[in-house]
Amino acid sequence: MDGQKADNVKKAGTGKSALGLLVIVLMICVIIAVVAYALMQPGVLESLVQILAIVVIVVVALIIIGYVAMAIIALPMYAYKGEQYQEGVDYSIDDVDPVEGKNLKDEER
Repeated sequence: MDGQKADNVKKAGTGKSALGLLVIVLMICVIIAVVAYALMQPGVLESLVQILAIVVIVVVALIIIGYVAMAIIALPMYAYKGEQYQEGVDYSIDDVDPVEGKNLKDEER
């Protein structure tokens, strides 16, 4: 194909996609500018740090409360359920049947 295009190849415009990408880039620039302006105002950064610290403390507290609640619920269930085991059963290596078609000497090779 010396610079020629096949008959069944179609070309679609990407103007709408390019316009959408341009809008996204402009919105990102606007958001960055607004955040930078807000952070330059006195007291805003300190307020954001305080809010973030409170949110982190609340999340950690909720996680700890959740684990403590699970432990409190699990202990009585574990105590009630008990454990199961078999009595009067003796297992021996002689009870193990070999796999058909193989033996230990085949695996050593």
